[in-house]
Amino acid sequence: MIVRPRQSRAFSGEIRSNRPVEEVFPLFCPVREREWVPGWDPLLVWTNSGAIEPDCVFTTQDPAGHAVWYVVQASADQGVLELLKTVADHMATRILIRVFPAPEGSLIQLNYRYTSLSPRGASALENLTESYWAQFMQRWQKAMERYFSQQRRTA
Repeated sequence: MIVRPRQSRAFSGEIRSNRPVEEVFPLFCPVREREWVPGWDPLLVWTNSGAIEPDCVFTTQDPAGHAVWYVVQASADQGVLELLKTVADHMATRILIRVFPAPEGSLIQLNYRYTSLSPRGASALENLTESYWAQFMQRWQKAMERYFSQQRRTA
């Protein structure tokens, strides 16, 4: 057995939406994210309901390789989604998303922990900076705003 010190980076942030939790939370689904995340295209989705649910598994093509995503918990009632994304011989990522009611809409809390699984993953960790995270959060915010703006125009 080989035991190594964990190399990881964690980031947290918040996004505000002027839409209620009931409209925001369902968008965090491998199928529904295609509606609002540019370039999002899951390859396979294993789900009994057709939507995000505990034990749902899906795959994507990541720049670092084939990614497998596992839904640890998903509760629309509690506004909690926890996922584990793994790219073999590269990186494991734990993602915790919470969506809360907030004045005039919702507050979305994003928590990501990236853990290296190889020297290649350790090298990739170096690129995960505060600047990277700020840009990541801005892309999420803009994508969500664009989606809801388009929804209002077509309603």
